Amino acid sequence: MTQVTGIPTDNILLNFTHNHTSPDTIVSLPREWMTWTTWLADQVAGCVFNAANKSTTAKIGTKLGSFDGWTVNRQYPTKAVDTELGVMRVDDDEGNPIARLVNFACHGVADGGQYLEWSGDFAGEMSAEIESKTPGAVAIYVQGAAGDIHPFDWWFGNTASEHLHSHEDTALLGISLATSAMNITETVTISQNVPLGVATAQATLHRQQVNWSVEAALENRTELKASLGTYSGETWLPGTTTANTAENHPEMYGWGNNEVGLAKNQSLPAVSLTVRGFRIGETLISAHAGELFNELGTEIKNAFPNNRPWVASYCDEYIGYISTRQPHEEIKDIPVNEIVDMKKYRRYYGTTTSPYAPEAGESLVTTAINVLKTL
Repeated sequence: MTQVTGIPTDNILLNFTHNHTSPDTIVSLPREWMTWTTWLADQVAGCVFNAANKSTTAKIGTKLGSFDGWTVNRQYPTKAVDTELGVMRVDDDEGNPIARLVNFACHGVADGGQYLEWSGDFAGEMSAEIESKTPGAVAIYVQGAAGDIHPFDWWFGNTASEHLHSHEDTALLGISLATSAMNITETVTISQNVPLGVATAQATLHRQQVNWSVEAALENRTELKASLGTYSGETWLPGTTTANTAENHPEMYGWGNNEVGLAKNQSLPAVSLTVRGFRIGETLISAHAGELFNELGTEIKNAFPNNRPWVASYCDEYIGYISTRQPHEEIKDIPVNEIVDMKKYRRYYGTTTSPYAPEAGESLVTTAINVLKTL
């Protein structure tokens, strides 16, 4: 994209809405999909290039609202979650819509394993709804700190949800989010006096240390694969949701491969993560890679009580979960042959699969706050 557009890398905010219903381009990309991924990257760069060549003077305004009651902390369902809804309105000088940006934190898992079709999940439904009701506008969803946030009441272990992964539920969430965003947008004051800024800094994320050896993890994985078998179905079993997938399918989620990876990778060097800050008018945006837990994103926002920033996680590249300290402390002494018990420890997913140490999230938060303060 930088080569095509001439825009410096630090000035590009590449944010992924994140869903579980499109091709896996991270772990298991088949050879036949290589051409498609190259084409997709070219299409994205081409869109930016065309937009840059059609740029015009514009008026921009932002506002914060809320979208309460639609999300839950999947590890600790009684914990408060960040339901702030940020909107950005971009119009041309004649008042015609150019773009609508929406910042919210929720995992893109409203559509699930009941289907074989690709889906843009609720974010796709949201964008389509805004664009249909706001002709001429491009609607963009900016994913927030949603590492441990699920839609509806899908906290890990809940077997009594009324929502069972349907296109209808996905559309309900997306359209409801779009409606709230559009209502807020109507109250936004726009202006041409929009200062712009960008700043970057590096955060150090140390590796998670586990209490088992590679040899113990390999032995445990071999035993689990033999006892659990392999699931051969193309879709989830009836009644499965993202809240109970691991209990219904331990052969896919609890067979010990993750524990092998943690043991092998714990001696690797710390990860240096680029944390960026953007200013668009009065709005600050903290941007970084990784699936940041919601509480950490809220800490970044709380550091600026008079001008709460947007948090954009899932940027740039996939680097895994960045967990809060509490769940790390709760499971640090659980042995390798027990941590894979999905009925007891599934709710810690996101912590058990995080490559990073308990203090990594705190390091990112401190860096993000300092970067925003320079803007």
